[in-house]
Amino acid sequence: MADLISTTVNVGKLFDRENFFRIPDYQRPFSWSDDNLSDLIGDLIEAPKNSDYFLGTLVLHKVGVEGGVSTFDVVDGQQRLTALCILLACLRDSEAFVGDQDMQGQIQDKLLQREQSLSGIPARNRLHVRDLEAFNNIVIKAGGAVEDDSVDQLLGYGERKYRAAAKAFRERLSALPAQSVIELARFILQRCVVVYLAASSFEEAFRLFTIVNDRGQQLRRVDILKANNLAPSVVPDPSVRAHYADKWEGMEEKVGADRFEDIFHSLRLIYTQDKPKADLLKEFEDRILGKPGMPTKGSDFLDRLGEYVDIYDSLFISCDYLAGTPNSEKFETMMSAMVSNFVASEWRAVVLQFARKFGKADLYAFLLLVEKVFLEQWVGGMRKDERYSTYTSMLKSIEVSKRSKAVLDNIEFDGSAIEEACRSPRFYGAGYSKYLLLRAEICASELSEARKFSVRSVEHVLPQNPAAESQWRVDFSQSDIDSVVHSAGNLVLLSKGKNSSAQNKDFVDKKNTYLSPRVTDFPRSVQVLSEQVWTRAVIEQRTLDFASSVLVNP
Repeated sequence: MADLISTTVNVGKLFDRENFFRIPDYQRPFSWSDDNLSDLIGDLIEAPKNSDYFLGTLVLHKVGVEGGVSTFDVVDGQQRLTALCILLACLRDSEAFVGDQDMQGQIQDKLLQREQSLSGIPARNRLHVRDLEAFNNIVIKAGGAVEDDSVDQLLGYGERKYRAAAKAFRERLSALPAQSVIELARFILQRCVVVYLAASSFEEAFRLFTIVNDRGQQLRRVDILKANNLAPSVVPDPSVRAHYADKWEGMEEKVGADRFEDIFHSLRLIYTQDKPKADLLKEFEDRILGKPGMPTKGSDFLDRLGEYVDIYDSLFISCDYLAGTPNSEKFETMMSAMVSNFVASEWRAVVLQFARKFGKADLYAFLLLVEKVFLEQWVGGMRKDERYSTYTSMLKSIEVSKRSKAVLDNIEFDGSAIEEACRSPRFYGAGYSKYLLLRAEICASELSEARKFSVRSVEHVLPQNPAAESQWRVDFSQSDIDSVVHSAGNLVLLSKGKNSSAQNKDFVDKKNTYLSPRVTDFPRSVQVLSEQVWTRAVIEQRTLDFASSVLVNP
């Protein structure tokens, strides 16, 4: 690799007058957790002070050199670098250094190049972050690290995280004698070392990233996609890059980090209409971005991403995509249940693309068909590769169809396997049982308003192991118990936690004192309370009724 700098330096040398660092637009905000912060300060306090301590590796992109001073964009390691600056600020402001302006000044020099007006040298942060005002108030300003440690929700995200980190460090430092704090500061600057790898080009720096591990939160594949789509060679105008960087962060904050990454997996399937052949990053780089008929890097992809994020949020998070339509309450109820309980997510890609192309037209009917196809795959134990084939066929149908109804007409579904699974005497042990029971509850509800059912557990009415002296043993032989105890007709959903001491009560006592307060949210389960006796015949009939009605559309 051309123009690669690789060196090991201590923290004091890293933050010397020749080096300045920037957190580029594509990076996530500072987001180290309490555990990350606790691990760092704890390790540093406990480390032997007479030997070097390795803090990890930084991957840098050297973006400028002027007068022997280098400026680097931090490609990997920004979380740790930011945390180190906050820790240095806490040391500077600690009681151990109060009144010692020389020592405080030595630490401050690692955080800020002070203005030297006679030499024409301006004041400049060693680390330049995007939440600059909050960072300056807490880290750069003398005394800022010991000011109000509130993490009130009214504060901005960056300020909350910086203040939370400062508080975590202060609490550990305050428990140390003053001399130990001074020794810790000396140890960090002199004996804590990092390896930094600096490349002269953005592309080379990211190749380095792929082989280097970070101590804390590592860049995800979507972070690299962000970087590649905001690279200066792709978006030359700095103001445009800043606009799209803000837009990206807004999209991720809107839906949350995990769901944001889920959207990329859905987009991968939408664009390739094929099963994955590599990891997410390689799929976008090799099979999507810039390929014929696909979005190009930069503003084209970022604008399309924004459109998909808005639709995804309305479909799968807010579940309000059909607000104001006759099926609004049903859609919200069903979508909430599917998102919460389905064990795979490929189905979301086809719903997302259907909504993008056809809007609200026939969306609820399409969702119900997709749900039934998913259930058919679930009860049949279909492998992931086979599932992809089904959804890619749907995506191709969406692509070529001019009318939404044509897509619905192309979907094949046979509910016999689902109904057979519902009649199984081993229904309780199946992974799909809770969802199908919930679906039956949804179908039994009026849905005059949207419902989000809170299912705590699945309960057997006839206990799995009735006590020997109970009425259950009189009413049921062991053969009867073995035949029906795990069947759907013997199962109800509970909205409150189980009470093991009451689960084996006889039927009358169990339904009145145990089931009654726990099934009120579930209309089908409430029906059990109207039964005067609980017999094998009752269970078998409930099982048949459940199987025959489970696929009725809400």
